[in-house]
Amino acid sequence: MSGQLIERIVARVLESPLDDHVPMSFSQLSVRRTFLVEVHAGGEVGIGESWINYPNWAATERLATLLEGVAPIALGRDALDPGTLLDTLVAALGGVGRQWGAHGPIWQAISSIDIALWDLRGRLSGTSTAQTLGPVRDSIPAYASGVGPTKVHELTERALELGLTAVKTKIGFGRETDRATIAAVREAAPNIRIFADANQAWTLDEAIDNATWLQEEGVEWLEEPVSGDDPQDLAALHKVTGMPLAGGENVYGLENLVRLVTTGGLVQAQPDVAKSGGLTVLRRLAEQLGGTGCVLSPHWYSGAIGLRASITLATTVAHAGWIELDVRANPLRDDLVTGGFPLHEGNVLAPTAAGLVGDLDADAVNRFQVHSDERRFS
Repeated sequence: MSGQLIERIVARVLESPLDDHVPMSFSQLSVRRTFLVEVHAGGEVGIGESWINYPNWAATERLATLLEGVAPIALGRDALDPGTLLDTLVAALGGVGRQWGAHGPIWQAISSIDIALWDLRGRLSGTSTAQTLGPVRDSIPAYASGVGPTKVHELTERALELGLTAVKTKIGFGRETDRATIAAVREAAPNIRIFADANQAWTLDEAIDNATWLQEEGVEWLEEPVSGDDPQDLAALHKVTGMPLAGGENVYGLENLVRLVTTGGLVQAQPDVAKSGGLTVLRRLAEQLGGTGCVLSPHWYSGAIGLRASITLATTVAHAGWIELDVRANPLRDDLVTGGFPLHEGNVLAPTAAGLVGDLDADAVNRFQVHSDERRFS
């Protein structure tokens, strides 16, 4: 395939109201939003996604960062060389993020372009991106995410209906609430495996204290237990308690991710494909996991495109563990893509549609879209 120049970049913001707010230890999710990015080149369109769950004004910021910061650099570049473009964008905008004190928004915007380019490569070659990358497995085990502190019985039962063998509980809401969440999961599904996510709710001392009782309750690993996610704190927590740890969704760039996965006690690396550097950075990370005792289990808690990209990633790298599957209602995941996310015996099957995404439901996109804008190469 010869090079194709990026001709046009389109950004779309989609929204869907929530009947019930989703509590987190640091905030709550009041509206489902997704940020779609189209990259046009060679007569085809690749589709990516940028993470905009928080804050409520993230979509406004992302439009500016993508269209005013990223697009002028990306337009006119080779669409078939995602790695070179990502490195170019990071070199051009990394200093801006440092001075701004906002590495996250820069990386999240760049990640959406990277995802779109990998989708585009598959589409232009007439096959799934998994096939172009080289499949390692045809499915990956999924765990139920988003369980607690509300609707614990209902969501655990939903996990069982889907054939899932593990749930990840949301904790960090105080000892009484957290214990009630774990107990409710055990009541609804006595034999299910339990993981826990504190979303950086605790100090190191608090994390040590909580890890002790969580281990007693059979929690297998603890995600983002310490505020700031400092590798030294994580290593100290594991040294004192022996609790296996997980994290990475708020870590940006390969160097920082490698530092995290070589931290003592970290067993689940959870970078986010729409935050941490797209497929390009996460595949580079996967190449360095051998001998670390850590597997790649991508974080995902948003829309359809990023979930498809995460599944493709996990089925095309050697050291993979789990896929995160949010079991709360999310039409921006369930209604946008043809074919959905088929499961077999608790495993999510590798996507087979063209590119990463396949066909989007145009009616659903129009129904949920609240804003669109674009830039063209001239």
